[in-house]
Amino acid sequence: MTPTEAFMVVMVVGMTCGIPLLGLTLRFSLKPLVEAYIRLREAQIASHQMQALNQRVAYLERELELLRLPERTPSSALQLSAPEHLPVPSKDRV
Repeated sequence: MTPTEAFMVVMVVGMTCGIPLLGLTLRFSLKPLVEAYIRLREAQIASHQMQALNQRVAYLERELELLRLPERTPSSALQLSAPEHLPVPSKDRV
């Protein structure tokens, strides 16, 4: 076997076995990095959405304060919380 033939055999075997092994190695080594990057992007998007939601709530609160709408509470809830209707503890000591 000539050196050229031996080199070609080594290259063919190396490519046949080496490329799939290299691909699997890269896949398993890069998978955690890719997943971490995806989670980071999702967290940034969620953070941006939360910030937008906070801005909307603040805007609605300002509008509500400008209109000065009274809070509506049922009168029965006010009557139940009045001190006249609270139970009186008994002081029976033996």
